[in-house]
Amino acid sequence: MLTQTMIQDVPSEPGVYFFRGASGKILYIGKAKCLRKRVRSYLHKNKSRPSKIKRLVRWTTDVRYQVCRSEQEALFLESRLIQEHQPSYNSAMKHGRKSWYIRIDVGEDFPLVEQVSEKEEVDGARYFGPFSSRRWTAEAVDVFHRIFPIRTCEGAITPCPAFRPCFSYHIKRCDAPCAGYVTHEAYHAMIADVVGLLEGHYDEVFASLVAKRDSATAELQFERAAVFQKQIQRIEKVFTFLDVHRKGRRNS
Repeated sequence: MLTQTMIQDVPSEPGVYFFRGASGKILYIGKAKCLRKRVRSYLHKNKSRPSKIKRLVRWTTDVRYQVCRSEQEALFLESRLIQEHQPSYNSAMKHGRKSWYIRIDVGEDFPLVEQVSEKEEVDGARYFGPFSSRRWTAEAVDVFHRIFPIRTCEGAITPCPAFRPCFSYHIKRCDAPCAGYVTHEAYHAMIADVVGLLEGHYDEVFASLVAKRDSATAELQFERAAVFQKQIQRIEKVFTFLDVHRKGRRNS
């Protein structure tokens, strides 16, 4: 049974927590903006608490956690680990709820990064999730739109130099593939970085962007280098890298 002793060392940082049973199997995976506050909430006596949570508390014999740099990173990590481990109580607690995903059709010329409520197994697109709510999925998509100037307009795009870009281009939130301002190759390089981050390859994406920034600087393309530098800085605010302490990493 879950006890105060099990959670006394849980830090007050964002992260993902793991409830394990007597066999060592992960029963439940959750995320939190404050790990200490969230995990301790399971000890609060509440008569109206769902029976599924009561059973989870009763069967938990060990609590582990992984610290993240931000709540957004915890969201991405939670989603990947739930897919990997398929904890029984995660399935039980989402019964009757709609699942939300991030969809990227990498086969398109200029793919969207969008939120959807269903997976289509035969459309050839990449799906990431499920995420815990529509709000969290929307916030996850917004994270990538703030890092990379990816289009948000719907429908197929045929670049046309005479086309006038929308407001998103002027506020540097889109590279305007509609007007031919970004090549197919450069746009897909951004999509590859988004996929890499969703798959948890933070350090590889980070190193790639650093190399692109340095190459642009060496070629005296300072404006292009500044774009890569801004992407690097934004990623650093969200995702954890090797030099950041990850207490509980061995338990993920």
